Parts: sequence; C-alpha cells; structure tokens
Amino acid sequence: MCGITGTIGWADEKMIQRMTAALDHRGPDADGVRLWPDMPAAFGHRRLAIIDLTDAGRQPLCTRDGRYWITFNGEIYNYRELRAQLVDKGVAFSSHTDTEVVAAAYGIWGTACLQRFRGMFAFAIVDTAEQTVFLARDRFGIKPLYYTRTRDGLAFASEIRAFTAAAVVSPRADRQAIWDYLSLGSVAQPRTILHGVRMLEPGHWMKVDRRGKTREKACYWDLVDATETARSTLQSIQPREAAEQLRAKLDAATACHVVADVPVGAFLSGGVDSAAMVGLMAGHVSYPVQTFTVGFEDQHSLLNETDAARRTAAHFGTDHHEVIVTDAEAAASFEPVVQALDQPSMDGANTFFVARSAGRTVKVALSGLGGDELFAGYPHFVRHSRAARLREKLGVFSRLLAVTRLLPNRCRHNLMLPALTPVERAETLRCKAYEDDKTHLVNPSFLYGWKPEPLQTLYEPAVRRMKDPVSQLSLVELTGYMCRTLLRDVDTMGMAHGLEIRPILLDHELAQFAFALPSRVKLQAGRSKAVFADALADLLPRSVLSRPKRGFELPLMRWLSGPLKPHAQRVLGDRNARQIFRESVLRRGMLAVESPGPRDFRWWCIVVLLSWLELSGVTV
Repeated sequence: MCGITGTIGWADEKMIQRMTAALDHRGPDADGVRLWPDMPAAFGHRRLAIIDLTDAGRQPLCTRDGRYWITFNGEIYNYRELRAQLVDKGVAFSSHTDTEVVAAAYGIWGTACLQRFRGMFAFAIVDTAEQTVFLARDRFGIKPLYYTRTRDGLAFASEIRAFTAAAVVSPRADRQAIWDYLSLGSVAQPRTILHGVRMLEPGHWMKVDRRGKTREKACYWDLVDATETARSTLQSIQPREAAEQLRAKLDAATACHVVADVPVGAFLSGGVDSAAMVGLMAGHVSYPVQTFTVGFEDQHSLLNETDAARRTAAHFGTDHHEVIVTDAEAAASFEPVVQALDQPSMDGANTFFVARSAGRTVKVALSGLGGDELFAGYPHFVRHSRAARLREKLGVFSRLLAVTRLLPNRCRHNLMLPALTPVERAETLRCKAYEDDKTHLVNPSFLYGWKPEPLQTLYEPAVRRMKDPVSQLSLVELTGYMCRTLLRDVDTMGMAHGLEIRPILLDHELAQFAFALPSRVKLQAGRSKAVFADALADLLPRSVLSRPKRGFELPLMRWLSGPLKPHAQRVLGDRNARQIFRESVLRRGMLAVESPGPRDFRWWCIVVLLSWLELSGVTV
C-alpha cells in the first residue's frame, strides 16, 4: 500500500516533491520521484513495503526495456500467476514485486490487463514511446485516485491533500459536495469536497496525452454486467448448495488476501463478518493471527463488543489486542482523527482507533467490510423488501399511504416506506437531512447563483438497473455508502498509521457470486445473511452465529456534549459555519451540544465538517 502522485503536461520537481511529501504517512518505508521534462510529466511515490521488501521495489519503477514507468498503490494478489504467464511470453523481470507485473502486463495486454488483476489498486503508467499516461482504479474503488485539471494539464494523487499542499488547486469547497454531505455524512463520488477535483470512478480507466488531455476513458468492469449470466444460472440454486459454493469462494478469497511478505493481522468485532475472516484466515497462515478490537469505558458499556470479540479470539487462538478508548483520549484525538480524513466523514473515528493500534504491530490487516451490503445484513434490507411487497400488493392504493408524508421525517423509515418509490426509499437510508430540511438549514446566501442537484439523482442509476428489491438495495449500498464512506475511511485511516487494510469480501470473484445469488437464499424467513451464516456454520462459534445483528457505534454524542463541547461550540461560531448555516440553526446547535439526544448524529456530522474545513484551510 502506498501513496501516488503525478502531473501530466508539466514537470516541476519542487511541486511533485511537495505533493509526494504530503502523502508521507501512506508510505513510511521509501519515497521517489521521476521527471520526464521532454514529455513533460512527473511521478511521485511513497512506499509501504508489503511485497518484495528490497530496494528493487522502490517506485516509480520501470520495466526492463525502459518503456513503461509506473507509480502504483495497492496489491495484486494473483501477481505470481500473472508473472509466470508473462515470463512465458518472454518478459524479463528485475524484481519480485506485483508492481513490476502490473507494468509488464500493460505492455503485453494493454488495457485488457485490468481484467486479469485480482486485487485492489490505483496506478498510473507512463508509456514513454507513445507519450501517454494510463490511469486505472480497481473494480470496487477500494483504493482512491483523485485528479484535477489545470491550465497546464492534469494532476493526480491518492489524496486531495496533495493538491492543496502543492497549491495545484485553490482550497475552495464544492457547494454541491457540502449539500450532499448534510444528508449523507460524507461526500458522494465522483465529486469531492474540493471544487474542481474529481475521483476516477471504480472500475474505470483513463488514458491522457502528453498535455493531460483525455484521449480515452472507459468502464472495464461493472457488477451488474459482470453477473448477468450468473444471476440467471443461480436462480434455481438451493440454499445448501449456495452455502457450499460460497464457502469455497470464501476460502479461495482468503488464500489470496493473506499473500504478503510481512505478517497479516485482522480487525475483530463481535459480529459474524469479522469472525468469519479470522476463522478462515487461521486456516491459511502458519502463525497465530493477531486480532484487534475497539472498546470503551464502563459508562459506554452498552456499545462495547469487547466481550464477544474476546470469545471469538479465544475460539481461534489468536494473539488478541483490545483498544479501550477513553473519553479523554477521544477528546485529545479528535483533531488527529479529522486531519487523517482526506475528506469530511462522520464515520471514520472507529477505524482510526483500531488502525492506530494495529499499525503498531502489523503492516496488513484483513477486514470483513462488505458483508452486510452483499448478503443483505442490514436491518433495512428486511424493512425495505417488506415495503416493496406491500406496495406491489396494494397497487394504486399504496398512494393512500402518502398521507404519512405529513408525519415527521423520523417516521419515514417505517410508516412511510410502502408509500415510497424505490428511489425514495433509498433516499431514507442513513439520511441526516432531506432536501426540504436542508433549505431550512443553510444560509440563503449559500444557495445564491446555483441550484443543487437533489439527493435522488445519486440513487436513480442503481435503482433503475435492478428489479428485485433486495438486489436493488444491495447495489445502492455497494455503489453508495460503501464507496463514498466505508472504503474511503478505511483507506485514509489505515494509511494514517502505515497500515494496509484488505476487505476480503470485496474480492471480485467472491463478490460477483454473492451478488448473483437470489434474494431468497440471503433472506430466509426474515433471517438476514442466511447463506453467509450457513456457509460458515461449522467454523464459527455458536455464540457468534446466534448473536443479534448490531451496528458498531461510538459514543459520539456523549463525547460531543462532554470533552468535545468547547471545540464544538467554537466551530459552530466560526466563519465557515456562518456562511453555510442560518444563524437560528447555529443557535440550535449550541443548545444541542449542551444536551444532545443520544442519536442526534446530525450535529456530530456538522461539527466534523466544520472542523475539517478549518484544519484543512478550505473555505466555502
């Protein structure tokens, strides 16, 4: 895992060094820059050494013939197999890295090389003969790749802080990004919090010429298209057979994800996903798995999962580490947490604390992220599927339920769902503020001169592509919440502590099979993630399999009204706060911080946004 930077259309050594230095936390083991003044272009790299720990793995790295240069972030788990295929084609290698395999694969197979990679990645390759640069990002967008266009050309980086550190862009916020953030608690891709900076979409590649102008851009992988045939084939599969096939896929994915030249650890909560990862992993490594769990002080005992995680760790004989976050530590760590976020997010603090602990011991940790999205694990999968069935049964009479729209927004999740269209139902997911709410939240001057795009436009593409309510919601979650929040937080918080985090369940071969399975094997008699649990019934302790589903929570509002109250009140009164919000809203915020409701996360969301803007020097 690493940090990558580059400019195409100009080659300024001091600028590329500043961009790369801004990402030093992503790669504490080595750094490097390379300039091509005649092209002109420049690449930078920060290295976290995971595979081939020798200097042969330093980047930017070139192929033996000197034609292709690469700056690479990520891991290709099947690089050994690909290397053997390339050797058969006459390719000679100078290292044992997966990075050199990627560059050589592009030289032999061109853009089609992406279809052969099994892993997570974001990279750029200079073709010195053709004088083009090829940029690509993995299928699910596990690894980030940002870019921006300037009058000189195009710049790219693993984090947006590289652009502001080198003054590639002005530190000005994108108002639409803030508008979306007030609902989502994060910024929706491909937009970013910075005006003029975008993300290359997951599963996409882009080729630019020597001036940084786009020559070609394409989607090389799409989950719906990739599973079209499998969805049809698996429609009649029986639950037992589905579980058996899934278990084989899980084992294969785990074998891939423990490939490393350093020890690999794992995050462990009290739930089935992380327990499954630890159990599967224990069968594929020759050393005791090191596991890491976050807990809290006794006054927050209802949120603790330490006891459940401890039992799982004992069952598998892991070397277990518990991280107990005190209220004092939460207050002291708030600024580092916000600074570690590359973009504002209300969800990143938990990953920060567990990654900080794991990063002191290991360089790689496995995560069970993606299980709820792929296997219908969230409670709202059941609620939404029931609402969809009721709406279908009622037909035109379902419109009568629209009277519930007159109720407070907090009631929409239950009473109102059958009256909503699929897009409207998707809009209710984790929504902190609906469109009408936001017009009463923001300062009228914030909306002057432009009209924000409604939240529903983010969900319409996914909803239109699937008819089955469970598959529909799964796609919404995979392309939405997981991409814009979970994966981005996992990347930035892991990298803040020199830790590579690998989400096994997003192995594309495993994920394609899981997504293609019919809904009836995922939700069986209202039992969420049924096929996943059945596939692991012989591996996991009964206590894990029978434990009710609960989301991981932090005592955010208690922190906000306790040790973080002075900070919250200060940022609620700063310049950015007044430019974004109405004065009446800020006054309510001051009162809410004094005595917030236990789940009034809107104010945590707002305080994180304002704190991020302040610490990053970004203006509205």
